[in-house]
Amino acid sequence: MTTPDPLTAARTSLAVGPVLARTFLRATGKDARDYLHRMSTQDVLKLAPGQAAYAAFLNAKGHLLGEGHVLGEADGLLLELDPAAGAETRAHLEKFVIMDDVVFEDVSESLRVLPVLGPDAPARLGDRGGARRVPTARRGAPAIDLWLAPADAETLRAALVADGAAPLTAEDLEVLRILGGVARFGADLDATRLPMEAGLTRAAISFCKGCYIGQEVVLRATARGHLQRGLVQLALPPGAGPGTPLAAGGAEVGVVTSAVDTPEGRVGLGYLRRAYWKEGERVAAGSAGDAVVRKVIVEDGLAGAGPGV
Repeated sequence: MTTPDPLTAARTSLAVGPVLARTFLRATGKDARDYLHRMSTQDVLKLAPGQAAYAAFLNAKGHLLGEGHVLGEADGLLLELDPAAGAETRAHLEKFVIMDDVVFEDVSESLRVLPVLGPDAPARLGDRGGARRVPTARRGAPAIDLWLAPADAETLRAALVADGAAPLTAEDLEVLRILGGVARFGADLDATRLPMEAGLTRAAISFCKGCYIGQEVVLRATARGHLQRGLVQLALPPGAGPGTPLAAGGAEVGVVTSAVDTPEGRVGLGYLRRAYWKEGERVAAGSAGDAVVRKVIVEDGLAGAGPGV
């Protein structure tokens, strides 16, 4: 029997990623859940212990300060963020605490993320991995992120590989992410981006909850549409990478934000002006050659939007 390569295993059977360091903030206090409900784009009031949701944290202009999963716990909530967004998101959250009984603690040193990918993951994990299991659509393949102590994460990874899980590298995770059209903070997401531009409307935003910071901008943009720039997936020429300008008719119309060599060729993510949101659209990628739009990721307008999961 031929053993599938790691990327195929991640999509069709079982693979395990490297142990990842992330920023973890624990929110406790009797108002913790209500406060984070008001500060995030997601409905976190409904989260029972062990349940998670993907959420974004915005400034008053609707721009992204951070995004990640929020996990319900018996005594509060646990937030997982990209380290590039951790400090600014925490400062933003603490800035608006006035009368609320909520305290934020950075517990990043005590936790790691172990990504387990593939449709076989739930059955093959069994009861291993503890209670902090976060199903995620942010890996480019079916996945469960396990939030574990550092030593436990390394031990479980070794056990899964011994049991036949294909080992993935950090580059493999990037290939899967980019092929899946998933934006990453610090690469495709930063404080200049609106969540809708990056295709986060369905994933991160609940339209069935109360007010939150940045909501007015989100509602206006989703109700009216007409975003002027948005994320697309690109087939790239060799040499094109993050920062490569995208041009048409002699004018700059976008920029590459992520790029990686894949079995399907060089593929990347980038932002393009609205007029170029069309599969098959061809634009110049600097002096490297032409880039071709493979997929439009930006979500323009409210159609199909609903509570995130």
